[in-house]
Amino acid sequence: MDFPIQNIPMQSIPIICGPTSTGKTSLALNLAKKLNAVIISADSRQIYKQMDIGTGKLPVSANHIVKKSKETWEIDGVTVYGYDLVHPNEVYSAFDFCNYARGVIEENFVHNKRVLVVGGTGFYIDTLTGKVLPSGAPPDHFLRAELNTLSLDMLQEKLHVLSIDIFNSIDIKNKVRLIRAIEKLTHPVSAASLKQLPFDAKYVYLGLKASNEYMYSKADLWAELVWKNGLVNETQKLISLGYQNAAPLNGIIYKSVQAYINGSMTSEAVLQRIKYDLHSYIRRQLTWFKKNTDIHWCDVSVLSEEQIKSDALRLFSV
Repeated sequence: MDFPIQNIPMQSIPIICGPTSTGKTSLALNLAKKLNAVIISADSRQIYKQMDIGTGKLPVSANHIVKKSKETWEIDGVTVYGYDLVHPNEVYSAFDFCNYARGVIEENFVHNKRVLVVGGTGFYIDTLTGKVLPSGAPPDHFLRAELNTLSLDMLQEKLHVLSIDIFNSIDIKNKVRLIRAIEKLTHPVSAASLKQLPFDAKYVYLGLKASNEYMYSKADLWAELVWKNGLVNETQKLISLGYQNAAPLNGIIYKSVQAYINGSMTSEAVLQRIKYDLHSYIRRQLTWFKKNTDIHWCDVSVLSEEQIKSDALRLFSV
């Protein structure tokens, strides 16, 4: 039954976070069915249309029934928001995500539906929860032109001075990401410009992690599976659509696949490069999430799936 938003008391919003390849999406799908919840993906790579396999929108461990609509995906009967928000050549910031996610939360709570946030992009999660104030400024093309004249080392040094946290959380070998990070940090906005929820929200965090070696092995297995199951074809399609120079196609995974397609790297070398990049990505994610002392951590190499689900249900029942 619907109810007026002014009568909504403090609401608990569950968040499942942690590095890639820890089983966040699978856990979220299971919990969403138990909690009668929808899911918001907090992943800065899954926002892009046509980029499904290389961004891990679906767990690779099982077959799933997927229905795609203009606004959402439905996976095994669970509604998922946050996929396919923009084309790969479009700019989408943490500011945009925050306003989008808060809009989804408000819409669903008005209809008495819980929302479960899940993802590995700590910056997205922290902007949503108010721990970090993002930049909402549109792209500054003059600043970008100026920054493009700088070397990679100079850009790294500039970002390191502006924010050590951001420096440690992004791919500092990616010039496009360095420039955008510097651009965001030099265009601060006020909290008043962000969409505000019409009720007090209590964010409850469950983090999934394990030893680095365990997560590396899981990431390696995932890389091998997606390589064999459509990653190259997906990248070729994106190139055919004219996105080969778009930032997401020149970041983790897709940049390496493009090198294979153009003949500059062998399949063996590309797969090793993808694995290496995923290991680095995992370390950056852990560095970010370790700052959040509100996270209740579960070690996926020690606890069974049922134990983690049971812990999560207890944690999220508040």
